[in-house]
Amino acid sequence: WDKMLLEMDVLQYLQSYLENDNTKMLYLLALILCANIIDFLLGYVNAKMNPKVDFKSGKAIFGILRKVLAFIVLVYFIPVSLLAPEPIGITAIYVLLGGYLLSELNSILSHLKMTEDGKENVFAEFVNTIFKKVK
Repeated sequence: WDKMLLEMDVLQYLQSYLENDNTKMLYLLALILCANIIDFLLGYVNAKMNPKVDFKSGKAIFGILRKVLAFIVLVYFIPVSLLAPEPIGITAIYVLLGGYLLSELNSILSHLKMTEDGKENVFAEFVNTIFKKVK
């Protein structure tokens, strides 16, 4: 019972973020941050493991800075969206946040070779090798 109550509390807590536009935007921003972290880590591991990629820490730092700058722009456009008439501004910010989240998810999937975007990728092969050795 305790586990079931805990699960219900977690679901109610997460559902509380969907009560109004302010918390929905915070929820989307949190999802974007999580996707950014996962995408960066997968890209970092892929670059370190791929002998075809000349890994340079400067490129990694540039990738982090690019993601931070994109996040700052996303947050900046939240108050800017309030300058537009009521339904247009809110809709525009949801489209911007949702589109960026989908872009990050596509990048994550491409690291796992589930979509094609021309990235050199050995991460999926590495995971397959590990699971073959475990069996």
